[in-house]
Amino acid sequence: MNPLDTKFWLGYLSEWLGAIAVVMIAGVSPILRKIRRIEFRFPRREATFALTLFALIFFFAFQVYSNKILDFLKTAAGAFAGGDIALRMLIAVISLLPVIILLAARGQPLKSTGWSKENTRASLMLGLLLVVLTIFLRGKFTTLLKGITPEQGSLLLVLLILCLAEETIFRGYIQLRLMSFIGTTWGWLVTAILYLLWQLPGRAWISQIATAWPEILITLVQALLLGWIMRKTYHVAAPALFRAVAAWLMFI
Repeated sequence: MNPLDTKFWLGYLSEWLGAIAVVMIAGVSPILRKIRRIEFRFPRREATFALTLFALIFFFAFQVYSNKILDFLKTAAGAFAGGDIALRMLIAVISLLPVIILLAARGQPLKSTGWSKENTRASLMLGLLLVVLTIFLRGKFTTLLKGITPEQGSLLLVLLILCLAEETIFRGYIQLRLMSFIGTTWGWLVTAILYLLWQLPGRAWISQIATAWPEILITLVQALLLGWIMRKTYHVAAPALFRAVAAWLMFI
C-alpha cells in the first residue's frame, strides 16, 4: 500500500489509539491492579549489562547482513515462511542466547526479563484483549472465520517466535534495567531508540531516508507503544502477542 495513502495511516492510527484506550481502561480495572513492579539492587550494574548486551547483538545482526561467512543463516531462513522475517527470527533467537547465559551465570530469575509468574495472568489477558481489538480494527474476523492456509499458520508461528525473542530482549531484559537505573520514563524512551536502531542492520534507512521515513516512523511509534504496555504490565506476554498478531494481520 502507498504510504502516502490516507487509509494507510488511518489503519495504523486507529490500531495505536485503540491499543492505548484498551490499556488505559485495563489500568483502572482489576486486571492490572495487582501488577508487581520489578526493581534491581544494583541498577547501574544492570544498565551496564543491558547496554553491553545491545552492543553485542547489534554487532552480530550487522554481521549477518554484511558478512558472507554468516550467509548460512540466510539459507537456513529459507526453510521457514516469511523470507526476511524468518531471518530476523533466527537473529532474534540467537541474540536471546546471551540473555540466557547472563541469567544463568549471574543467578538471576526469569522475572528479571519480564517473565514473572505474578504478572503472567494479567499480561496474557491484556494481550488477548489487544489481539481481539486489532483483529476488529483491521476487519479480519471474516477472513479468520474462513480459515487460514498452512503458509499463513507458519508465518504466524515465525512472527510469534520473533516477537517473543525480541520483546524478551528489549522490553524484558533491556527496558526493565534501564528503567531501574535512569527512571521509568527515560528507560522507556532510551529502549525505544535502541529498538529502532536494532532494525537498521537489514534496512538501508540512513542512505534512503527520503523514502524510508514512513517505516522509521511506524517502527518508532511501535517501539514507544510496546514499551508503554510493558510499563503497565511488567511482563513480556502482552507486547509480544499484540505485536505478533498485528504484524501477521498485515499479510493475510
